[in-house]
Amino acid sequence: MSKILSAIMLLFPCLVWAAPTQVTLFPDSAQVEELSAVTAEAGEAGLWTCALILPGQADPASLRFGRLPGSGTIADLSWKTRREENHSAIEPLTRRLEGLKAERGDVLSELEGVRGRMAFWKAQTMPAEKSVAALRELAGEMGKALREDSSKAQSLETRLDDLNGKIAWVEKEIADAAGQGRTVWEVSVLVAGTAPRELSYAYTLRDCGWAPLYRLEASPARSSIDFSWQAKVWQRSGQDWKAVKLHLATMQPDTQAEPSNLPPWEIGPLRVYRKAMGAAPMMAMSADAAKEEFAAAPPEPVQVRHSTYAAWDMGQKSVPAGQTRIFEIEQSAWPASFVHLLRPSLDPKAFIQARSEFTEPKELPPGTAFFFIDGAMVDQRQFSLSGREATLFFGTDPLLTCSTTLRDKKTGEKGLFRQKQTFLRQWTMTVRNDAGHPAQVRIEEPRPLPRDEAISIELTAKPQPLQEDDPQILAWNSTVAPGKELDIAIDLKITAPEDLGIDPGWRW
Repeated sequence: MSKILSAIMLLFPCLVWAAPTQVTLFPDSAQVEELSAVTAEAGEAGLWTCALILPGQADPASLRFGRLPGSGTIADLSWKTRREENHSAIEPLTRRLEGLKAERGDVLSELEGVRGRMAFWKAQTMPAEKSVAALRELAGEMGKALREDSSKAQSLETRLDDLNGKIAWVEKEIADAAGQGRTVWEVSVLVAGTAPRELSYAYTLRDCGWAPLYRLEASPARSSIDFSWQAKVWQRSGQDWKAVKLHLATMQPDTQAEPSNLPPWEIGPLRVYRKAMGAAPMMAMSADAAKEEFAAAPPEPVQVRHSTYAAWDMGQKSVPAGQTRIFEIEQSAWPASFVHLLRPSLDPKAFIQARSEFTEPKELPPGTAFFFIDGAMVDQRQFSLSGREATLFFGTDPLLTCSTTLRDKKTGEKGLFRQKQTFLRQWTMTVRNDAGHPAQVRIEEPRPLPRDEAISIELTAKPQPLQEDDPQILAWNSTVAPGKELDIAIDLKITAPEDLGIDPGWRW
């Protein structure tokens, strides 16, 4: 196997890739900036040729170069792919194989020693001049030694079989890695003017990205929400990123460099146009208006402000290829006011609602969030936030419930000639607090709304509902003492002409 490995290394020499200096990670791609030392070879017509190696996941159309020294300019680029030996996979396997073989050598040496002792004892004969007692003692010693060595030999043989199996598995893994390899781009750069000694460039890379992870723990007793935000980062470029300047961005930057053409204003039958997702960063956009691609507007900048997108500066970080890393972004305590929200027409349960206001606007991209209250996990769901305030829910409180009792429900006609129809409904909502402390509650019900001028609605409630900005709801705020109840009585009367078909709605 070692000869095979040596042959592989000679046939496929290890190429030194340029190390990324800065990486901006998007949810499903990355913009990688590199600085590579190059050897320029003189070509025809005063041009210089330089070679670069990029990962196979790089997008050729996204490659852009920085300013060249002196009078140098990029004259042309050519690309080709090839298979490269996966040294990052083979090297640790080779070290593992060497360790297993060394361990197997130690086990073989110990096993040979045990087998030698067993052969020695088996070759012994009983001398005739020995007494019977001495012979019995010698036989006992021989039997004991043989039993111990036999048990030791069986243990070593089992361990040897296990090592041989592991060695065979690692050798197969090495052969597979050597045979499969990975695809890389060989980029030939033609430079006019001054021959460069190094090139700075950037490109878009697939098979990498990041996702937000949130944790929100509510503490009603402290009127606070403990907020933490982490980033789950991964990359599969085949190359470890060591101490790169890492930025995390919520979405691809808008790369449209020129305005779209104004289409004619045509009034006619409705036509549906499909809109594609936004293009990858740094890629050229089509000038054809019919194929123009649109992307959602980027969020407001949070920490690092760019002309086309927002990002978080994570400092210098290392991200090994093929692994997932978790980085801390923010930890803070949000002041919050808590209330139990009840909507009896939909559910008898009381939902714990928290409202927070911030001095500065927040822009938190969509991600998985874990919700806790007083140390207990209550939910896992998607979470995002944009603006200066947030309304959050932390499950239900089983000690606070609301029951609805229907007191009366009638439908009939009235008037001298029965030209009117009426609908009467009377019900009571009872909120009960079985907890050992007072509970701040908010009760919301739909407000009946007439959708015809001929429909008349009379509604009375005790206690009276609040004056809300939303005309579609009835709301009450109150404090329910421990072990006490709160009753809200509502009387509703609907009147309409007899010949008008009435739908009293889902709440009826």
